[in-house]
Amino acid sequence: MPQAAAADSGIEYSIYTFEKGEGRWQMHGMTNDMQKALTSAEQLLDTGKYEKIEVKQKYFDKKTNRVVDMSLKVLVYKAKSSVLPLIGLVFLALLAGGGSFAAAYFLTQDKSAPTATESAAPEAH
Repeated sequence: MPQAAAADSGIEYSIYTFEKGEGRWQMHGMTNDMQKALTSAEQLLDTGKYEKIEVKQKYFDKKTNRVVDMSLKVLVYKAKSSVLPLIGLVFLALLAGGGSFAAAYFLTQDKSAPTATESAAPEAH
């Protein structure tokens, strides 16, 4: 249905947001333009402030003589995770483990003890 026809028919698009700390849905805005409502919802989701965003379509159905209110689209925020920090942490852990092993090895070497070649008595011919 073209947007002009949608506006004439009384179709409304409402944007509801579910904020992480609030625990309830709040109306964020309303428009007669479906594309504008969907674009606005995606922009709100990109902010990361809201956990969920719902676009609802509301219109009057003349056949059943009642108002129909239905969810058009629900967007859910998912945090972007990256493997790169995990790889960096593993590398640093291996580097720290190798460094501590090397330090322990060299610090526990007894410099005064003779080595195997020094303690062997020279053989008489």
